[in-house]
Amino acid sequence: MALTTGFSLPKFNWRRGKQSWDRHTWLYVSVLLAVVLGAVVGLVWPEVGQAFEPLGKGFVALIKMMIAPIIFCTIVLGIGSVKAATQVGKVGGLALGYFVTMSTVALGIGLLVGNIIQPGDGLHLTDELKGAAEAQASSAGHSGGTADFVLGIIPDTLVSALTNGSVLQALLVALLVGFALQKM
Repeated sequence: MALTTGFSLPKFNWRRGKQSWDRHTWLYVSVLLAVVLGAVVGLVWPEVGQAFEPLGKGFVALIKMMIAPIIFCTIVLGIGSVKAATQVGKVGGLALGYFVTMSTVALGIGLLVGNIIQPGDGLHLTDELKGAAEAQASSAGHSGGTADFVLGIIPDTLVSALTNGSVLQALLVALLVGFALQKM
């Protein structure tokens, strides 16, 4: 069974002489239309958009709920289906290189936008909000070092990696389970 993701072009049906759309294409187009419709409603009728806030928060919560199981299943199936561990290492190295490159590009864009546009420059914050922001900034400096970060990736239990919302813990457990299945 093939695992397909992403957008697929409409398939040409030679018997009918026209293109037919599969369910993935309809989903893709529906999401794009919903985004455009949401932007129009937010710009034209902001009070209606605010009334839909609970629906939006619920949708985001559902997506967050599904992230860890999707990552787990994708990684386990991907690693478990590869016959040689060297191929997994090669693909993993490419994925790591892609991740580092894209993270660097995103960081560069963020620094560029932050220094040129300076978002939030015209905000007039109250003393209460300024104090809360300063407290968060000072607590961020005491978050620990590399060792604390690496130890934070290791979950307490296998199941807690999927339930506490840490994507890195879910990824680590998925890698371990995938390699175990590959050896079996």
